Amino acid sequence: MKVEGDADLVERERKVFLDRLDRQTNKATEAVNGLIKAMKVSPVTAAREGKVGESQTVEVLDSATEKPGAKITGAYNMDELCRMRSVVGGHTCPALLKQRKEQGRLDQILKPFTEIDVPLTTGGTVTVVCGYVTPTTARFVFKDCWDEHVMNQENTNKTGYYKSAARKHILEDILPNIAPEWREIIVPRTIVEIIDGERVEYNDAMWMPSATDVFGAPEWAWWKDEGDDFQLPIFKKERDRVKECGDNGTYPWWLRSVYATNTHSFCYVPADGSATTAYAYNSHGFAPGFDI
Repeated sequence: MKVEGDADLVERERKVFLDRLDRQTNKATEAVNGLIKAMKVSPVTAAREGKVGESQTVEVLDSATEKPGAKITGAYNMDELCRMRSVVGGHTCPALLKQRKEQGRLDQILKPFTEIDVPLTTGGTVTVVCGYVTPTTARFVFKDCWDEHVMNQENTNKTGYYKSAARKHILEDILPNIAPEWREIIVPRTIVEIIDGERVEYNDAMWMPSATDVFGAPEWAWWKDEGDDFQLPIFKKERDRVKECGDNGTYPWWLRSVYATNTHSFCYVPADGSATTAYAYNSHGFAPGFDI
């Protein structure tokens, strides 16, 4: 705090400031002491005091009682207690995400595996998962399949993803269902393909993930992705690549990457989370993604 004036004014303001500081400190100390007295001995406290293994009085959630959230108090051996975790929810909105992005603080409210229920124009929501985040950008992928569809009506991959029926389905049939306020913060992603030896570059607000997005770029890869593709942290493990499709349970889902050694197949993720390919006219799940 800066005070300008004569020596008497500065001294008076200094005393007022210190008095207020002392009162706030005392109140905080009293609150903390009261909280400590109200708490029972925890496993962490017992460990610090060298009491692990002794019988301690702790509060344990009693799931057998009739009253929801009821607690019982008893003596339990610390070695018998197991650590318990639960998911903590929260709320966000496009305006908040936009603000944090402009401040360079987007990664302070989003982490890989963060899930958001995005509202739809038709009512309801669709759950998306944060696959990657930096202070100024985030990449999301649908947690499960929106629906199922073919990559192409004919069994061909010659036109790549660029002119595929799959791309048209995502841009015309899926993207418009996302609430307008969410579509406004989407940043189109630049996609690059080599089609018939020529480089094609285009920008899509919503897109199908590539094989590199999901599997990375292993030596055995049978796809050749270009641009900003890299394996998203949420797809490091096979079990995290598994998706459901409506009432069908776990379901195979398409990727936009062309099987580079033939003219009729695209990559997809089967129900076990591994990597494989299928004919373009097969119907598999669609789990698109978008950037903000």
